[in-house]
Amino acid sequence: MVDQLSPRPVNSSVSLLLNMSEEFTVPEYRELTDAERKLLEWLIANGTDDAPAYASQLPQVKVVGGCKCGCPSLDLAVGDKQSRTHGISTVLADVGGHSPEGVPVIVILHACEGEISLLEVVSTDETQRFSLPTPEMIDEM
Repeated sequence: MVDQLSPRPVNSSVSLLLNMSEEFTVPEYRELTDAERKLLEWLIANGTDDAPAYASQLPQVKVVGGCKCGCPSLDLAVGDKQSRTHGISTVLADVGGHSPEGVPVIVILHACEGEISLLEVVSTDETQRFSLPTPEMIDEM
């Protein structure tokens, strides 16, 4: 997203306070695409030690917002919620890789208040418009 949450590298065992401003979010209410779901599944399976506990939420995760800057970051909500959960964030995955266009990216999956809440995909070269990486485009951890 436009405002970064923390400097690299992130210690994935540390919880962060998410202060994402609603002014950067475009409301969007839809199911996950197959590509988004596959990436989330991969991040949960290959993320922090805490991440597997969130796998049961994946069938209920929906997109509730996107970033105005053009990056593929997504606000996520579990169940019928209309907005993502805010508050203290637990980092479920923090990985590097590249987009299909070759843009170097950092991918961070956050949970807040025990629910998957944000898929943050940030370019490391300040490119704003790029596509979501696939699991195959994530660097080995």
